[in-house]
Amino acid sequence: MQLFINKYLKGGGVMLFEIATTSLMAGLVGYSYLKKNGLSDVDKIQKICLNCGLTIKEGNDIKTIHLYRKKRHDWGMEYVYRIPLGLSFHDFEKRLNHLRDGLNNKKSTIELSDLFKLNFKTNIIKRVKDILNNGKYMQKDVELEYDGMLHIKVLNQPLPVELFFDEELFSKCNEWQIPLGQTRYGFTYHDTERGHITLAGATRKGKTVFLKLFITSLIHQQPENTKLTLIDLKGGLAFTRFKDLKQVETVATDLNSTLKALKSVKNEMNQTKEWFDKNGCEDIKEAGIDTRHFIIVDEAAQISPQIITGKEEKEKARQCEEVLSEIARIGAGLGYRLVYCSQYPTADVMNKQIKQNCDTVITYKLRDAIASRVVLDESGAEDLPIPGRAIYKTPDGVQIVQTPFITNEQIEKIIKPNIVMKARKEDIAIEEPAEARRNTFELEEM
Repeated sequence: MQLFINKYLKGGGVMLFEIATTSLMAGLVGYSYLKKNGLSDVDKIQKICLNCGLTIKEGNDIKTIHLYRKKRHDWGMEYVYRIPLGLSFHDFEKRLNHLRDGLNNKKSTIELSDLFKLNFKTNIIKRVKDILNNGKYMQKDVELEYDGMLHIKVLNQPLPVELFFDEELFSKCNEWQIPLGQTRYGFTYHDTERGHITLAGATRKGKTVFLKLFITSLIHQQPENTKLTLIDLKGGLAFTRFKDLKQVETVATDLNSTLKALKSVKNEMNQTKEWFDKNGCEDIKEAGIDTRHFIIVDEAAQISPQIITGKEEKEKARQCEEVLSEIARIGAGLGYRLVYCSQYPTADVMNKQIKQNCDTVITYKLRDAIASRVVLDESGAEDLPIPGRAIYKTPDGVQIVQTPFITNEQIEKIIKPNIVMKARKEDIAIEEPAEARRNTFELEEM
């Protein structure tokens, strides 16, 4: 027997011993990890609700939520609870940040590959402690839903730090949808048929790249049905590569050209409304009109009468804002889509009527919580960590999304078939025939 043991140790037994030891240490690490992190998410949710006062008292009993079921998804875990009578879904919505912070409290993960890098010739106890102390922190997100039961969704799926555009994203979108990016649930898109958009973000955080992706997607998806009025009061550089597209009506770069462009849109919109009234159409879909006209304003502060000085310039800005307000108020049903952008949103810049009529908000990192509340009606945009990371808010809810980065070379390749040589105004010697200048929405009775 002793002879067998000696041969075993001289052969591959040492390797098997090390493997067994590795498994043992992995088990010890796992046990230590669980002890370190303490409560499970179910326990934490229950404790958070108790500590936040999400309870009711019935006689001598204190009652809170009761777990009904839980389900694992690709994106994380879904916990379904019964709410005791006397509490509402709104009570839990008000405590959403408490749930988020509590579930992210000192929660770290350990990569399995780290365990197999253990060197048993060194101080093994010290190495295990290093792995525990240097575990990678995993930022969870929490979403709430209510359908008679409280659904608490704990999303573990990480967001990409960088997301590069690929033309395959177009295949995931239909009609007027554009690729928005990656959420914790996976790929998502924005349907421009939702209506108007408020877009915000500080310099170099992703706003301008998104605008270029937005325009490029429209050109690719609906080249024959898209009309664009582009307003860039920072010199027009962001839209320079789009100016010769057949879909572009105007690229306005100063207050005078902006006012002229917006008056043209207003006249067109009034003609469309008259035709709708005459033909008894409620909206663009009932009218059977395929064209959509997008008015994109890249810097709202430059046309805000609250910001601009000088009597004459202030009056022009007031007229611009008046037209934009009318587009926001009645334009959606007529086929007009406003994208209203600002780098530094303040209450003076973000016109209330325009903001109230924009169903969708997309915001990148902002300077502070005040700016975030102006755009989102809540803080959060000031904490977005990296360029391209945005908050996407619709009437259906709020999501965090990593939007794609599209290069200028990719843009030029996609839009190239739609570039036409446009004559400069000074080159036009005679007025075009009325038939050639016919408005897209100027419809005739059959």
